[in-house]
Formats: sequence, C-alpha cells, structure tokens
Amino acid sequence: MKGQTQAVTAVMITGVIVGAVASAYVWGVPLIDKRQGQAEINSLESSIVGLEQSILSVSRSGQGDSDEVTLSLDNGEVMVNESGNYIDITTYSESAPYPSGSWRLIRGQSRQGLSIGAGDYGIQGENTAGVVAVRKASEANSAVNYRVEFRNLRTNTPSGPELRLVDLKSIGASEASGDVTLVFENKGRGTDAGGDGFELSTGEKIDRQRTVMGVDLR
Repeated sequence: MKGQTQAVTAVMITGVIVGAVASAYVWGVPLIDKRQGQAEINSLESSIVGLEQSILSVSRSGQGDSDEVTLSLDNGEVMVNESGNYIDITTYSESAPYPSGSWRLIRGQSRQGLSIGAGDYGIQGENTAGVVAVRKASEANSAVNYRVEFRNLRTNTPSGPELRLVDLKSIGASEASGDVTLVFENKGRGTDAGGDGFELSTGEKIDRQRTVMGVDLR
C-alpha cells in the first residue's frame, strides 16, 4: 500500500508540474510577444519623431546640408506625398496603443493647416512647422499609419503677411518598403510671389517662402 501511495503521489505531483508549465507557456508566451511588440512600436515611434526633428534641423542649416534616418519596417512601407507635403510610414502591429480610425498628434500642436485638419495655414509662434501623427487602421486591422507633415505658417513681415514652408520633394522613387533609409538634403529656397503666390481657399494669393527639402528613399 505504501508503494502504491507513493506512486500515486508521484503521478499527481508530475501532473501538477506539467499543468503549471503548460499554463505558464499558454499565458506567458503571448505576454512576452505583446511586450516585445510594444517595445518595437515604441522604438519606431521614437525614430519617426527623430526623423521630423532631423528634417527641421536640416531645413534651418542652409543649402547643401543633409542627414539620413533608417527605419526598420519589415513588411511596412514609406511613401512621400508631395501634394500633401507629408511622409507616410506604415507598419503592422497587434500591440500598438493608438486609437483606431482617427489621427492623434504625438508631436506638434493643433491640426490647423494640416491635411488632417482645417484651414490653409498655421500661425508662426502658435503652431509648429511640422507634426507627427498616428492612427491604427481599425481594431480588426493591424496596420499602423504614421504621418510626418509640414504645413504653411503665416507670419507678418514689414512688407505684409507671407507664408513659410518646409517643402518636401521626392528624389527618385516616392515609395519604398522594408528597411528604408531616408536621405534628405536642403536644396535651398524657393519663392511663390505675386501672381504665382500660394492660392488660399478663398481665392486670395499670398507670397510664400519655401525651404526645399529633397527626400531620397533607399
């Protein structure tokens, strides 16, 4: 009887251990994957904010200055939209802590003058020249979209009001996927003035000074 009891006890202990290990695996692996996914998203977000800051820095440094930022996107992609004056970065994550279907600014103030906002321009001193926004496609879709956008800023000069803009221009392909290096260079100033001034939604034209930033995707 004693031997039988010990054998039954050993089987029960083994069963408990196996069950505990199985539970730890079932619950632990998804938790580890989630934390790893969040860490990857946090790292990418930091890189994209750094991208926006680098472009602004080069735009202020004078013609010929350049810099580059590499983004690791796996099956994601980067697109430069000249007409909207923004760079879209798409990645995929089940762990992204972002709202679904709506844009949220993670750097910059207000949506005034943006493609995701209203109005033709922001105000110098009140709004930032560039912003970083993010949204998750939907609860059922793991696509995460980041947008680095630069807007017109209205300022007053001795000769009257004018706009200032960091103007994005593609060099070569406007889309790339996987691990993408964005190389950007200050191409100098451009001016829209007089009859060629920037046309507001009211039909009025206003002079605009542009800092042209060439963007090369590699």
